[in-house]
Amino acid sequence: FVPGFGKVPPHLAGREGHQRAGLACLDSMHKGKPLHESLVMWGPRGNGKTAMLAWIESAARARGIQVVAHSAAEIETPEKLIARVSESAKWTDRIGGFSWKGFQRRARDREADSFDRILARRLRKAPLALLIDEAHTLDLSVGRTILSAVQRFATSDAQLLTVLAGTPGLPDRLGEMQVTFWERSQILPCDRLDERSASNAIRIPFESAGRTITGDALAQVVSASHGYPFFLQLWGKLLWESEGAAAKHVRSSDVDRVRTEFEALRNQLYGLRFRELRRLNLLLEAAAIAEAYGEAQELPGSEIERALEAKLIKQSGSQDEHSVSAAIGRLAALGYIWDPGGERTGSYVRGIPSLMDFVLQRVQGS
Repeated sequence: FVPGFGKVPPHLAGREGHQRAGLACLDSMHKGKPLHESLVMWGPRGNGKTAMLAWIESAARARGIQVVAHSAAEIETPEKLIARVSESAKWTDRIGGFSWKGFQRRARDREADSFDRILARRLRKAPLALLIDEAHTLDLSVGRTILSAVQRFATSDAQLLTVLAGTPGLPDRLGEMQVTFWERSQILPCDRLDERSASNAIRIPFESAGRTITGDALAQVVSASHGYPFFLQLWGKLLWESEGAAAKHVRSSDVDRVRTEFEALRNQLYGLRFRELRRLNLLLEAAAIAEAYGEAQELPGSEIERALEAKLIKQSGSQDEHSVSAAIGRLAALGYIWDPGGERTGSYVRGIPSLMDFVLQRVQGS
């Protein structure tokens, strides 16, 4: 268990659909078939997007597929993108032009299409998976360069898989790039895990090492984690390394023994999130939304709007629809609440329930 570093966990629970989608693309390329789709993953921080990218990278390499994997911060300009994707940062253009199954560029186009030419050069050798993490922070010119090239190669039967991963702000960022084909990608929301998957994330690694965790202990961990993957990894690490770690059976007493340490680390994270909300002047809105949710896990956007409108009227005696909409958008981009899309579009789920409780208590107590 290595929480917080984007490592593939010992059991990647609750992401079977994401894995099937990735394998379908990789197996298609491995069999020599062209690929005409991309994968887009988004969800709040700590829900395992980076780990999912690492899993796809490993599966790609096992099939002899080239991988270019970077965070948006590593390709902050088109020039850095070109250098990173090139097989060598010192590679210079030594060809007068190229042709990829009818997709042609002439030598005089080399400046505008250098990223395309690098992709074509690599694709002549083997299929390629291009994995971009933190894609919600992509520079707009870099994003347009990537998406435009991917679209052109897709129409030329290339064996190119692009996977973009980011926070719930990713759809809006992609929309700003004004390259709309991404909307036809496979959209893979990364939400908190359900009870069964959360249990498996802890139980299966312990059992694979010849240890068991009692039902009561497992239920305590699942409840305290809220199905949040980062918290599950944190619980796993604490229990694995706790006093009596060599014991064959993990019991409720072991959970109680490390609970204080877990809560301290959780509250440290929540303190950082609280300061982030305060820095962005979103504390009152975040507290009002937490109060509106109560025990609910999901609310229609209209109910959230009414709660914020009531708060604005109470605070200033006026109602500002723009401020309400902007606050919801900013809190959703942070993953405090978020819209996973699909059939649930228009409703917002909590990012982490206990974070809302923490924010509400701190605001009311101040």
